[in-house]
Amino acid sequence: MIRYVIKRIITIIPIILVIVFILFVMLYALPGSQIRRMPSYGGGDLLDTIYEFLNAGDNFFTKYVRYCFNVIVYLDFGASMSTFRLSNEIPSYMRVTLTVLATGGGAALLIGIPLGVYSAVHKNSKRDRVINAVSLLFSSIPSYALALVIALLFVLQFRIVPMVSFTGSPTVYIMPMVTIALGGIALIARMTRTSMLEVLEQPYITALRSKGLREVNIIYRHAFKNALVPVVSVLGVFVSQMLCGTFIVERFFNLHGLGLYMLRSLSVRDYFGILGCTVTITVFLALTNIAIDVAYAIVNPQIRMRYIRSESIKPKKGVEE
Repeated sequence: MIRYVIKRIITIIPIILVIVFILFVMLYALPGSQIRRMPSYGGGDLLDTIYEFLNAGDNFFTKYVRYCFNVIVYLDFGASMSTFRLSNEIPSYMRVTLTVLATGGGAALLIGIPLGVYSAVHKNSKRDRVINAVSLLFSSIPSYALALVIALLFVLQFRIVPMVSFTGSPTVYIMPMVTIALGGIALIARMTRTSMLEVLEQPYITALRSKGLREVNIIYRHAFKNALVPVVSVLGVFVSQMLCGTFIVERFFNLHGLGLYMLRSLSVRDYFGILGCTVTITVFLALTNIAIDVAYAIVNPQIRMRYIRSESIKPKKGVEE
């Protein structure tokens, strides 16, 4: 398992190189230049200094190789036109995004999984129908529409959150967290219900019931563990969807996270800002997928034994067939 994790971490580097190369090609092909958007109050000397500082005279491959080398070796994402030093700014933006994603995603898992199990156990009951209807409703509402409704309820109707929240205050994260959590709860509850229903129809569940085991033990000791396997397998897609939803929520609530900064970089054509945000998101999603693969191997004994066998079987050198 450890060898597998190390191999997956090493494969992150080629993924970053390919994604950065694609972005370099797209940004390099765009017409115009950043220098044309700069004010020329300092005269031509100032523009020449900025021109040299940005290495604008280098060709495409020189810029690409220099940028990749600085990112991999020095963790230097370049100089942005607004923040000048991305290596100091991106971690603070990413911290805000991870806070919203962790709180909203954690609430979605803690509430959605038990809700899906409860709905599957009480199949075709009124409570099951209500849970399905509410889950379908919240999973169908876009993030921006859900954020608007939550802002109207929390700020104007119930006045739980003040109209203006200062940066750093815990109240800033309430509405974004609730927005992310509601959509996540609906998706996780539906996936858990479907997986749990498939497990409860398996023959070994019928055999356990015929032996006289209590229904609670059958559900939570035997069926629940097997029902988690399909849920864990789709968590990578779930995290990617929630990350995209977090970017929309940050823009709506003016939360200074990585999503808001990336959108602002796109609007002003801040190339280094776009590249820095993209590399950070790529690394985060790659590490998340590795963590989910490890969790999937922990939940599923067959996958775990496959990793153990692949590491224990080593080819012998010098053995003739």
